[in-house]
Amino acid sequence: MKSLKPIHKYLNQYKYRILAGALALIVTDAFGLAIPWIIKDAIDAIPAYKTAGSEKTLAVVLNYSLLIIGAAVFQGVFRYFWRVNLFAVARRIEYHLRNDYFSHLLKLEPGFYFKNQTGDIISRGTNDLNAVRDLVGPGALIFVDTITLISISLSLMLYIDWKLTLYCLIPMPLLTVVIYFVGDMIERTYERMQQKLSELTTRVQENITGIRTIQAFRQEDNEIRRFSKMARDYVKYNVLMAKVNGVEEPIIFFISGTSMNVLLYFGGLGVMKGTNSLGELVALSGYLMLLAWPLFGLGWLVNMYKRGIASMGRINEILEVQPEIRDGENASPDQRPLKGDIEFRNVSFTFAKKNIPALSDISFKVGAGKTLAITGPLGSGKSTICNLIPRFLDATAGEVLIDGVNVRDLPLAFLRRSIGYIRQEPFLFSDTIVENLKFGDASASDKTIRDFCDISRISDDIDDFPAKYETLLGERGITVSGGQKQRLAISRALLKKPNILIFDDTLSAVDNRTEEAIMAGLENFMKNSTTIIVSHRISSIMNADEIIVVDGGSIVERGSHQSLIVGDGIYARTYQKQKLKFELESMQDEI
Repeated sequence: MKSLKPIHKYLNQYKYRILAGALALIVTDAFGLAIPWIIKDAIDAIPAYKTAGSEKTLAVVLNYSLLIIGAAVFQGVFRYFWRVNLFAVARRIEYHLRNDYFSHLLKLEPGFYFKNQTGDIISRGTNDLNAVRDLVGPGALIFVDTITLISISLSLMLYIDWKLTLYCLIPMPLLTVVIYFVGDMIERTYERMQQKLSELTTRVQENITGIRTIQAFRQEDNEIRRFSKMARDYVKYNVLMAKVNGVEEPIIFFISGTSMNVLLYFGGLGVMKGTNSLGELVALSGYLMLLAWPLFGLGWLVNMYKRGIASMGRINEILEVQPEIRDGENASPDQRPLKGDIEFRNVSFTFAKKNIPALSDISFKVGAGKTLAITGPLGSGKSTICNLIPRFLDATAGEVLIDGVNVRDLPLAFLRRSIGYIRQEPFLFSDTIVENLKFGDASASDKTIRDFCDISRISDDIDDFPAKYETLLGERGITVSGGQKQRLAISRALLKKPNILIFDDTLSAVDNRTEEAIMAGLENFMKNSTTIIVSHRISSIMNADEIIVVDGGSIVERGSHQSLIVGDGIYARTYQKQKLKFELESMQDEI
């Protein structure tokens, strides 16, 4: 039961509806249990009225029939009330738990998603959560129903004839043994089944996302074979689960059938000897038949309980993961807008489970409204520096300061709201262009959106689309080119009007002329923001106030463009290569 702790608050929130539903269910069962008793009285009463004539006998039968109909009507009315209350509560708890799960996922840092498969995360939030809902809804119903029917039925049976009732209960201990062993098998099998479903979901998600790569390398047949093998593994555990459940029902049928045979034998003898009336035998058989449902219900309850506990355990594995990056103890919610002074003070960073530092003793300052450019070879640590500013990563040593305050002491939401971060491979949602852009500012007017699209030189491309700004982008923006994605991402970030703007190799997919036009358009905007530009292209960074060259996680060169092109450093060599390449391309264009 410990694994169900996350839903306790919701059970408490809806306790009155749960209580109302449970009471309605008990009343429903009470009316249902009254019917065999009415039949008993009717059967025993009819012989006494035979001498009074057929009309009197018919009136007695009619009276008892009306009682049975009345009990059935009230049973139906209260059945509606318990269904409305108990099943509605189950759906609401499912809603709250799903929201908790999704909200928690959004609080976890990117590192969590590097360690966990997307399909597994989705499976836990859908299939496992449905199993928990079944436990809270139908499971709770079966529990209350079973307890009510067993307790009242047995009480009435014991009242009618306690000895005969005890004879009928002789086969029952076998049920306890079956439920114990079958329940344990269900839990273990269900956990494996859900794990296989997670793996299958992950494979489907990866294949859909990577469909272009699969088709480009003609790997369709291999992927189909791999999927078929995983599907067979999943089916294997489903079949095993069906076999486990299949063992349960025949045994329950056997137990209930044996009990009925015992009743008919000893009860029949009692009727013949006169120790029992025919009405009592009919009532006992009716209650014994009503007990058959709780016997099946116990099996289903154990099944739902084991599934629900296993699924809630899988959900808890995610809910119990605490964000490694969260608001520091000194973070104050009351903050003035950032000016944008950035300082790295002896910053080092090492990725978890790696011994080689990604950054070593990095120190630099960027004044508010100034531009810092970062360049260097692939894997030198440029993006890591950028990720430390909005705290997608936290430095393992040293301090990252903004306006003289350690970023750990700034509220995370406030910090990230103040920063516009554009990655080399930006993410676009499967929505319209305008909705993707409004992710930066939901209240932005059409004119404002158009103005910022002009800056990133994407407005003409959008105008060429038939639906223009209402064009629906495919998943991850698959319907637009890499350069168009980057320019849309720039417009989206500019709409935030951030105090700090970070371009992490953002213009790698656009040509030189478009890049020059974009940088010219950004010039006025960058005067009001502290800007960090990461790029391999010297043309993108040559006008920065300061340029640092990073290699092997350390700053190996720093200065202005003019000072760095003198000598034989990394920057100068890169500049000469790109200059030569540009001149050759210009000559080819002239030819």
